[in-house]
Amino acid sequence: MQERCWTSFLFLLVGFALTAVGNPLCAAEKLPNVVLIYVDDLGYGDVGCYGATKVQTPNIDRLAKEGRRFTDAHSASAVCTPSRYALLTGEYPVRAHGGSGVWGPLPTTSGLIIDTDKLTIGKVFQNKGYATACLGKWHLGFKQGTNDWQVPLRPGPLDVGFDHYFGVPLVNSGSPFVYVEDDTIVGYDPSDPLVYGGKPASPTPRFPPEASQKSVNRFGGALEAHKIYDDEKTGTLLTERAVDWIGKNKDNPFFLYFSTTNIHHPFTPSPRFKGTSDCGLYGDFIHELDWMVGQILQSLEDNGLSENTLVIFTSDNGGMLNRGGRDAIKAGHKINGDLLGFKFGIWEGGHRIPFIAKWPGKIEAGSQSDQLICQVDLLATFMALTGQDVESLTGKDSVNLLPVLTENPTAPLRDELLLAPFKQPNLAIRKGKWMYIGSRGSGGFSGSKPHQHAWGGPAAAAFARSVNSDIENGRIKKNAPPAQLYNLEDDLTQTKNVYRDHPEIVKEMEALLDSYRPKNNAARPKARPKPSPSTQKTRHTTPNFVVIFADDLGYGDIGCYGANGVKTPHLDSLASGGFRSTDFFVPANVCSPSRAALLSGRYPMRCGIPVARNEGVSKYDNYGFASEEITIPELLKEAGYRSLMVGKWHLGMEVEGSHPIDAGFDEHLGIPSNYSPGRGPNHNTLYRGKEIEQRNVPCEALTQRYTDEVVGFIERQKDQPFFIYVSHHIVHSPLKPRKDFLGTSKKGSYGDFIQELDHSTGRILEAIHDAGLDDNTLVVFTSDNGPTGPGSTGGLNGGKYCTMEGGHRVPGIFRWPGKIPAGQVSNTTLTSMDLLPLFGHLAGVKVPDDRKLDGYNVLPILLGQQTETPYQYLYYYNGTNLQAVREGRWKLHLPRTTADQPFWSKKPSKKKGFVTLKEPQLFDLHNDLAEKNNVADEHPEIVARLEKQAETIRAELGDVRTSGTDQREINLVDPQER
Repeated sequence: MQERCWTSFLFLLVGFALTAVGNPLCAAEKLPNVVLIYVDDLGYGDVGCYGATKVQTPNIDRLAKEGRRFTDAHSASAVCTPSRYALLTGEYPVRAHGGSGVWGPLPTTSGLIIDTDKLTIGKVFQNKGYATACLGKWHLGFKQGTNDWQVPLRPGPLDVGFDHYFGVPLVNSGSPFVYVEDDTIVGYDPSDPLVYGGKPASPTPRFPPEASQKSVNRFGGALEAHKIYDDEKTGTLLTERAVDWIGKNKDNPFFLYFSTTNIHHPFTPSPRFKGTSDCGLYGDFIHELDWMVGQILQSLEDNGLSENTLVIFTSDNGGMLNRGGRDAIKAGHKINGDLLGFKFGIWEGGHRIPFIAKWPGKIEAGSQSDQLICQVDLLATFMALTGQDVESLTGKDSVNLLPVLTENPTAPLRDELLLAPFKQPNLAIRKGKWMYIGSRGSGGFSGSKPHQHAWGGPAAAAFARSVNSDIENGRIKKNAPPAQLYNLEDDLTQTKNVYRDHPEIVKEMEALLDSYRPKNNAARPKARPKPSPSTQKTRHTTPNFVVIFADDLGYGDIGCYGANGVKTPHLDSLASGGFRSTDFFVPANVCSPSRAALLSGRYPMRCGIPVARNEGVSKYDNYGFASEEITIPELLKEAGYRSLMVGKWHLGMEVEGSHPIDAGFDEHLGIPSNYSPGRGPNHNTLYRGKEIEQRNVPCEALTQRYTDEVVGFIERQKDQPFFIYVSHHIVHSPLKPRKDFLGTSKKGSYGDFIQELDHSTGRILEAIHDAGLDDNTLVVFTSDNGPTGPGSTGGLNGGKYCTMEGGHRVPGIFRWPGKIPAGQVSNTTLTSMDLLPLFGHLAGVKVPDDRKLDGYNVLPILLGQQTETPYQYLYYYNGTNLQAVREGRWKLHLPRTTADQPFWSKKPSKKKGFVTLKEPQLFDLHNDLAEKNNVADEHPEIVARLEKQAETIRAELGDVRTSGTDQREINLVDPQER
């Protein structure tokens, strides 16, 4: 009898073992519930069990005491939306958008960025019969294509693995300020729908500056829904919803994804928590968060679920150095502990986050793990937890980390980890103790002024008293290495960049990182797989953008602006088919600063490029486009755009961090600056990305090469949104058109060159047409400044190098069939700086709010709905010298000396305006566009007003001998001199 029982026991034991293979649970055990508490912007040092002393977090500390605390856990990105994408899909954020990646917070009107047929952690649990819910912040989009915010909001959370959703649809700092439940707006009234851009904006509570920024409401309508939304009650409401949902689902296995709005700005804790911490509203918001965690733990206990529930507590990225964060640091609270960096940046403080797991009887209480883990791993881990085949995963980056939760392995389960910041060039790879970052700096925000919301980078490190060998006085050193390597085993706080000490490690890590990078610089980029119908629809709801930027083309150099002796049928057709501006201003009269202004939407003095690079002169070796500037392609990348730049760059391509690829372009073919072989071999060398394509390329071949590249890109990219920047050498010297155009005009080689420009434009327009994209592509044509030599200003005074109208007023043409009415000719003042905010608006991307943009969204003007310019004043700089201020019809030229002028304007010339000017001169441009008649004596009050405005802008943007309060450092000695 005993022998028979022992044999039966052995059979049972074997059966148990077989059942448990690939599944930590015995067949007789109930599947565990899972609660994932996903906090917003909680830093590594923000809770007690990770070292905080200025806040009290007893409930979170209890989790750690009863579970396992991880010290080397990471979000896949230092930014919210990409981290959430990785968490839910088990894929690195670079995989999103068909491989172009998701890098920043999702814009307001974005559709759902997770394909509905993709496996998610919600679907993992649904596949095993779990009830699933997402409560809290979503920020992954709704609908296909552009989200018009009309119900039902599908596809959305209910289509990617959740039975129920309730929460804040975007982010608590950004509109719409309403709650969403399942696929409708809470308080929805069909007679009063939510309207993006609706006027007036619906009222929503505002908070004092110390609460940090809450953006203005961009929605009108839905008044009842807006009344329901209460920032200070959101934490309580979400917690009540979570407790209620747990109670209703206690009898069956469930997965709760509790995604808090705490502690993202604005810091709006319930009034009972205000003043309870020692570090202001930032700490008070953490106190409310801790209470929320306690309520959920108590609910599990009250329902008898604690023993069979895995609770995971973590954050989407590190703490952010906004106003609240800065106040907390001043009070002695270290939001990211001793780690370097903050949210948005790639340094450890941006993505190393708290991670605590509790599962009584399975996870050792009070334990700690130093294993390298990432939230992207939760998908595979949850599959293993529920007995699903992890080996069946394909195309995922997720690693099964169940052993590091329930056991104590000594060997690492994860060998390497890809980590993403806000800016693509700073993508990083972790392997063992080594952390390699592909560029200088943090790749995050870069604010540093007291009034700025989003601080980051070197200035933020200095504020937090962090030490880093690349940083001096809050800036990256000029001689800092081009990339970064850190030994985190010996130097967790990243005090020393050892890039130059370990060239063999750098080479290995760079190759590893390159295997993950979006392939921007392939010799001939291959066509991408055709997107699914849902993806294709998503891409085609926002327009493509093509900017054709001529070089030194004057206001009167093409047919539709009155040119004689040249034929420009394609450009004339472009104008007749859309909007032609007769008052289009570029904020520089030379090439480099004009290009910087177009790409950044900011005056050249504000973005640190006020003078042209003088190639071949050593003083310009470190003078380039600042990596901290946010460019058009970087902005559009957030909405899934792929970008191409062809032609002349002239913003320091040779300067580390200033290459087109570093500025956000995915593909690039061009020459670093002017075509000038006499100044060195780099001036007739054609580059593809950062690799040499061809040396000694003939000038005559360039326009065709660039045009071929654009045409091929349009064909390859036609199923997804794109931005193309065509930066021609035409009509800058040397005047060398292709032989097919020689002798075709009546203006010599200058006119022949213009006719080749027209032909190139025609080919690009034809490619757009052939791809079926006419109605979904906005084409912009303009020039970087006025003409030289044989060029025509169309009767304007001056030309290139001059602050007369002939130097700054250039052709400006916009065409978007079916959207921009054809045949418009407008004298409403527009500028090249308008392109960034215009494109951002049309792509549904929020433009940067951590810096001053000088351009405007001018869509109402282009649509013919508005005739008033958004510009009260225009500022005419010649290099670093403010020389004129314009207010509508009035333009005041300011006194100057020869010493004030940049080197290109010191010698008197009819085309260079006033080299010296003792008294201000005023011109009425409505009656005297040629600036011939000085009327200063007749209008002293206007002179006085504009002189006062000149002083105001000098204080902000600077002048030859004045440093402005919002002027980026100019990396040149004596910038006005050659």
